[in-house]
Amino acid sequence: MQLSAVLSLAAGAALTQAAPLQSRTSYADIVFHGAADAAYSLSVPLDGSLTYTYNALSISSVSSTGVNVATQCTLHTVDYPPALVEGPANTWVVGPPQTVISISCTAGSPPPSPPPASIVIEFDGADPDKGAFYKLNVPLDGSVVPTNNVLSISTLVSDFDALATNCNFVYIDGSAALARLSADRWAVGPPQTIISVACNA
Repeated sequence: MQLSAVLSLAAGAALTQAAPLQSRTSYADIVFHGAADAAYSLSVPLDGSLTYTYNALSISSVSSTGVNVATQCTLHTVDYPPALVEGPANTWVVGPPQTVISISCTAGSPPPSPPPASIVIEFDGADPDKGAFYKLNVPLDGSVVPTNNVLSISTLVSDFDALATNCNFVYIDGSAALARLSADRWAVGPPQTIISVACNA
């Protein structure tokens, strides 16, 4: 008798541990405003799934302190898709006013990654395939980095999109033009020795 009770408890514990945990979904409360102070509210999951309103009230504005309705939600309406115009704080005017059939919302975008602290620039001479190039790690704090290299440079290569605008190159002949060749390449004209470089984020 005791053995069967122990086996039953062990089996129950095993099933409990094997059961998957439900994923947690965030929700936001959204208030739908009609005319003459008529309103209703819904708790909407932020996972992109549809939440039906089951309400025929013509909606003239929506409000929420939990989401940016204009950028994170899509209103599915009885007519054509409405325009959402930002009104008072945390409120968006629905134009034209109409019945909302359902709404779907997503969590906000993650914050953008911080800019890199430094970039790598490749300085190419006339024949980089034969070793006529060098690379420098350049901080994005405006520090001047001397190249210490007399190679005449014809092309710069970097994945830093703002190379031509945010970097200051000091040339042996005084000045040169940078012409973008591709997403990560700039031609130096006329080709010449670059004495130093300083870049800002």
